[in-house]
Amino acid sequence: MLKHSVLLVCCWLLSFAAQATSVMFVSPSTPDDPFFSRVELFTRLAAQNLGMELMVVYGDAHRIYQHAELEKRLASDQPDYLLVQVYSGSGKALFELLKRYPKVSVISLEHLLLNHETEDVGLPGQHYPNWIAEVAFDNVAASELLSSYLLSACQENAQAGRPGVVGVNGLHGQEALQRQTGLVEEVDQRPPFLVHQVVNAKWQRPLAVQQTKALLGRYPDTSVIWSASDWMALGVAEAVEPLTRKGLTYCIGGFDWIPEVVDAIKSGQVTASVGGHFMIGAWALVMAYDHLHGRLPAYVKSGEAVFDMHLMHKDNVKELAPWLDPKAWQTVDFRSFSLFKNPGLNRYRFVLPGS
Repeated sequence: MLKHSVLLVCCWLLSFAAQATSVMFVSPSTPDDPFFSRVELFTRLAAQNLGMELMVVYGDAHRIYQHAELEKRLASDQPDYLLVQVYSGSGKALFELLKRYPKVSVISLEHLLLNHETEDVGLPGQHYPNWIAEVAFDNVAASELLSSYLLSACQENAQAGRPGVVGVNGLHGQEALQRQTGLVEEVDQRPPFLVHQVVNAKWQRPLAVQQTKALLGRYPDTSVIWSASDWMALGVAEAVEPLTRKGLTYCIGGFDWIPEVVDAIKSGQVTASVGGHFMIGAWALVMAYDHLHGRLPAYVKSGEAVFDMHLMHKDNVKELAPWLDPKAWQTVDFRSFSLFKNPGLNRYRFVLPGS
């Protein structure tokens, strides 16, 4: 009798394991990417908490490689859910590939499609039924938020004859374009500040160091240095260090909230960072969980932002920094963000405590 009971329990456990929801997360970069390695880490934490099996595919920071790798993986292994950031210029081809696997429910991360691509692929579910949602945030608004803070912090410098603003952007694409748009639009509303030049450092810190030195040599009245990532912002801070020792001050900002930038903000090397989107994969898993339980809201197909990014600076860095530590999320029940588990809510509230 005891052996029979043990056998039944073992069979039940095996059955449960076989039925576990499988998720494939397509990281658009490499395993050691300063930002996307963090996205992967927190996605794994959410998957464990929600009882999902997570596998990771790396796009190696190239849209053609990502497409080829995904095509190869899907040919042998189709998950229940696929989380993928769609590269600018590859939208139509990617969704045509995913269309071949109608049982795979697709959640896209960010909205980086070019204008003509948006017309071709439509909104989630419009032309591709298995594209169920998009987890997006507003890069333009986030950049305006960062830029506004940097300009305010450097107001005295501008009045003292240093109103120059320069930018260190990432690779050409929608993400970089959207972030640059936010910078330019904010500076245009804040005379006497003016944007001298925005360069492309390809998300690379060493290149950001070189380009910052060149920009400051070209535009000595610069006081605000905007960057499209924290990794490059740290390169900017490195480049201006000899000048800060001579008494010059700069307002430097970036995106991503990588751990290294926390100490840089505390020490004053970096002025501010916009972030919170390191949780994008985790939020997508909450949406997959709700879809699994028939509670995914229609507005996630509308193309509107699902969550906001937030500003980290010297006055709130101590409050926000602990939430960048994975240990802080190990006791968090991600179902607390679920609409299925919170039937009184109609919209997601994807925020970090204190933000």
